[in-house]
Amino acid sequence: MESGRLSASWLLFEGCSRLGLELSKQQLRTLEMHMEHVTRWNQRVNLTSILDTEQMITRHILDSLAIFPYIRGARLLDIGSGGGFPGLPIAITRPDIQTVLLDSSKKKTEFLGHVISQLGLSNVSVIHEKVENYRPAQPFHTLMARAFGPIERVLGQVRPLSQPGNRLLMMKGKNPEFEIRNLIREGIHELSIVELQVPYLDANRNLVVIEF
Repeated sequence: MESGRLSASWLLFEGCSRLGLELSKQQLRTLEMHMEHVTRWNQRVNLTSILDTEQMITRHILDSLAIFPYIRGARLLDIGSGGGFPGLPIAITRPDIQTVLLDSSKKKTEFLGHVISQLGLSNVSVIHEKVENYRPAQPFHTLMARAFGPIERVLGQVRPLSQPGNRLLMMKGKNPEFEIRNLIREGIHELSIVELQVPYLDANRNLVVIEF
């Protein structure tokens, strides 16, 4: 078991290094603790179907951190955060960013609140609300959503939160060219698709960047 832990720790360290992230031992340990809480709570709350530690590192942690270069500003909203991906790995890596985890599931927001408390993350807060009903006191610089739904639907839901200068990041698997064509027909032109390179992950990952 100890050798497996060392192997997983090495995978996390090396994966972060390949993404250009030089994290402290405490930050790496905090990322591991997040995964441990996900595993423990998963029987009570359906957070993920991926419970293998190495798979969780590549498909959740490193996948989340791959969008790091595209985050703008000091206030971040993670829409439909679920188990805390991608919001918590980013918040752990960037303690200078104020991150809000938003989810409509009370059980999931209870989990997120527990993790934040256990990990001692002062730059993260949790909101139990549907995104279309959420009206924050302060605007966000970056909105992001991972596996939250079709781009067109999500864009409609976040319209009240959008303002000139902020951006929406939507994480996708395969290239969402068809969805993008629909958006262009509706007059959304300030967008791009970025192919993400996630260390040790042999699967398609794309990021849709929409500028408001």
